[in-house]
Amino acid sequence: MASQTVKASLHDDRGIWVVRGRVFDPITEKMKQRAKSTGLSVKGNNKRRAEALMREIVQQWEREAAGMKVEDEHLFSEYAQRWLERKRALNIRETTIHSYQDYMRLYIGPKFGNVPISDITQDDLQSFFFDFLRSHSVSTARRVNCVFSGAFQEAVRAGIVPVNLADRDHLEFPKAKKFEGSAYTERQVSDLLAAAKQEGEPIFAAVVLAALYGLRRSEVLGLRWRDVDFERGTLTVSNTVVMDGYATVEAEKTKSANSHRVINLFPVTLDYLKSLKKKQQGGGVIPQKVVAWPDGKELHPDYITRKAKKLMKQAGLPVIRFHDLRHTAASLLAPVVSPQQLQRFMGHEDISTTYGIYAHYMDKERRATSEAMNGILEQAGITL
Repeated sequence: MASQTVKASLHDDRGIWVVRGRVFDPITEKMKQRAKSTGLSVKGNNKRRAEALMREIVQQWEREAAGMKVEDEHLFSEYAQRWLERKRALNIRETTIHSYQDYMRLYIGPKFGNVPISDITQDDLQSFFFDFLRSHSVSTARRVNCVFSGAFQEAVRAGIVPVNLADRDHLEFPKAKKFEGSAYTERQVSDLLAAAKQEGEPIFAAVVLAALYGLRRSEVLGLRWRDVDFERGTLTVSNTVVMDGYATVEAEKTKSANSHRVINLFPVTLDYLKSLKKKQQGGGVIPQKVVAWPDGKELHPDYITRKAKKLMKQAGLPVIRFHDLRHTAASLLAPVVSPQQLQRFMGHEDISTTYGIYAHYMDKERRATSEAMNGILEQAGITL
């Protein structure tokens, strides 16, 4: 029966195995041409899997030719939504879920949302990212691909597609340029603190916490007075305030497990924080947050960023990201503490991040040592 209604074979279509065939149309009683991609690359050992898929495709064409009802088309958007629901059930941060939803709405949905996931090929995905990378960074592309990969993985679980075409074995991305944060010197930190102190609160407290304690912006805004223990002389980083679109979201959780940390207060900042709390209480309103307006209202994250850049300009300093004040704290400590101490202080999830800071510091030390030796040789009149 199959030979009477469908005749099909595999073809190499721009590096992808595609099923092409002639199918009997019971309405016109004529044969018509049909084609469907397997989504599998010709490269590698995919032909046997492509042949298995071809048999499934031929069976579907036969059912259609016999006038049988075809099951739902299994749209990509359906499996992307399943994946998002699974991520939410795993208690992934809601802001991360919203980011994935934005990627789907802005970039993925318009092109693939209403396409059956089994019809999307490796070539389709690669072409999408070639275009995407013309105006976006590699790191952004990889985050967008999390949605593709998640949706395909759901479809693999459901038996709709045989492989995850969005995993790293199938897609190619350029190597991301390694980002190196900036950092101020001791003198520059002093100048920035002086400018922030002259400006007053609440920006001064924000700069102190970022540049001296290495707190992230989310941690600066999330720090509560109940997280500061004056008797023990510690502050606990356990609460964050982050952006979610135009809104702010507060959560009693940090970026990672290691980000939840306890830091011993420096004597000079211990006295400062005591006086800051006393000053806030004297105003008649007791804010919950360390960094807050006099009336107790909380700061918007964007205000911190804009105000810090304005202070940098006023102080005649290079304008760096607010997050680079965190790098500044790390670079100041790197010469005087061990990598393990610095990792715990900064709340780095991975020790390799800490070693990266040390490597940068050692590069500077090696250059300084080389220049010192060269100066000695020149002063002694030694030539080679």
